[in-house]
Amino acid sequence: MLAAILAMLSCAVITAAAQTPAPLVADLPALTPGDTWTIRFSDGAWAKRTFLRETAGLLVFEVAQGWADGTSSPGLLHLTRDLATVRMADATGKELLRFDPHSLGLRFPLVMGKQWQDRCDRFDQGKPAGNFMGAFQIVGVEDVSGPAGTFRTFRVEGQTYELGNPAMVWRFTHWYAPAARMEVRLRAVEPDGKVTEFELADFRPAGYAPPPALLAPHPAGQGPEAFQGVWEGYWKELTLATRLTVERIEGDTATVIYWRGAYVFPGLQRPRQQRAEGRFLDERTLRVPIWDDAGQRWAETIYILRADGTLAGQWQSGGGLATGTLRKEP
Repeated sequence: MLAAILAMLSCAVITAAAQTPAPLVADLPALTPGDTWTIRFSDGAWAKRTFLRETAGLLVFEVAQGWADGTSSPGLLHLTRDLATVRMADATGKELLRFDPHSLGLRFPLVMGKQWQDRCDRFDQGKPAGNFMGAFQIVGVEDVSGPAGTFRTFRVEGQTYELGNPAMVWRFTHWYAPAARMEVRLRAVEPDGKVTEFELADFRPAGYAPPPALLAPHPAGQGPEAFQGVWEGYWKELTLATRLTVERIEGDTATVIYWRGAYVFPGLQRPRQQRAEGRFLDERTLRVPIWDDAGQRWAETIYILRADGTLAGQWQSGGGLATGTLRKEP
C-alpha cells in the first residue's frame, strides 16, 4: 500500500534567504493487482495479502492467514482506500468481522503534525461487539529496519476506547512506509497491558521476478536447487548443534525448517524448531530470519554454498556472532 512521496525540496538560498523545504507527504497508496505483502505477528501468526481489485471504492485482497501451530486458512479482506478494515470473510464468503463504517487507523494524506478522530461499530460474525472512538496524530518521520528492508516511515500514535466503557483504552503506534504501501510495523497495547505487534516480513510488488541468475540453469550441485535437503552442523562459538531442512524452493524463496540443540538461554524462551521462509541473496547465498517464542525477530542466519558442497553458516543476533559448517545428509 503505498502512496507517492511528494515533494521534498532541499533548502535553497535565494538572495541570501533560505527557502523552507516542502513537507513530506504520503497520499493514498496506489496499488496494482498482484501486489503481495507477508506480515509476521508477535504471537507467531502470519498473514499474506495479495491485492486483487478495487470494487465500489473498496480494496479487495486475497488473504492467507497462518498460526504458530502450522495451520492456515484462506479468506478475503475488504479495506478502504485509507487501508482501514471494512470486512473480513472466509473462503466461502461467510463474514467473520465487520466494522461500520470502517476500523480506526490511518487517514491520508499523511503529513507531520496531522490529527484526526474517528468512530466505528464492530460486529463479530454479524453480532455487535462494541462501539469505539479513536484519536490519532502523526508525531514523526522515522527510518525502520526489519526483515523486508529499511523504510522511511510516518510514525502515527493513537488511542481508542469503548464508548460504553471509556476506561477500556487501547493504544496504537503505526509506522507507515510509502515505499511499502502499508505499515511496516504496528504495535497495539490492550487495556490489560498485553502487547501485540506485527512486522512486514516481505513485500513483492506486482510483476516482481527473481533475479535471472537465480532462475538460470546450473550444473548439478550448484545454484539454489543445491540447497534442497537436510544439512547438519553446529555453531562453534555457542557449542550448539543445528540443522537446516530446505523443503521447497520457488524462485528466490526457500521454505525451510530451522532446528537448534538444547542450549539453555537463562530467562529467555527460544524455539528449538520452527518453519521459516528464506530468501536467496544470490545463487549461492541463503538468508533465513529466526524468531523467538514470542514471535519477535531474534536472529538472522546466512548460509553460503561452498565449492566443496558444504554450507558456511553464520548466525547473528544483536552483538552475538557464531559460525559453523553444515554438511548435507546422504
